[in-house]
Amino acid sequence: MQNKINSIIALGALLLASLACSFSTANLSEIQFDKDKSASSPKTKFNPEDEVFAITSVNNAGGANKVKFRLLFDDVEGAKSGTVAYKVEKELKTEGSQKIWLNFGVPNGFVPGSYKVEAVLTDESGKELDRKTGTFTVGGGSSTKTTKTTKPKKDSSDENTEEETETQEEDSSEDK
Repeated sequence: MQNKINSIIALGALLLASLACSFSTANLSEIQFDKDKSASSPKTKFNPEDEVFAITSVNNAGGANKVKFRLLFDDVEGAKSGTVAYKVEKELKTEGSQKIWLNFGVPNGFVPGSYKVEAVLTDESGKELDRKTGTFTVGGGSSTKTTKTTKPKKDSSDENTEEETETQEEDSSEDK
């Protein structure tokens, strides 16, 4: 009899504990990249002038959530790895389970190198539920390489004002 009472008390305590905790199984799928939101033929290599779509899905979500996307430099000459690239940062609200994406491009073209996209899923209170990252590369590819970096102007309050720096490196191979 004592054993039955202890089992009932333990079960009741477990039930109360589970009700007190907010439990969510909402998560993100792996990030895919493409030139459109369909991700019908995912890619990991792009040209500097391409528009890139980072696509993920919110799964097992019953209510409102947010997904914050950030484009980060990964291995780009002249840029610190892990810093936000080209001011591409956006938080999107989502309801339930669905596909979600962020598209971005750079007016003067991406600097060749490796980039990372981070997607963070949070609930309405801001609690992190899941985080995914994906990496893509931007290739160069001519004998004269033009490197463009876009930096915010120091004295501007306009977030879209940019300053461009351009350098050229000649290919040292001889003409045939």
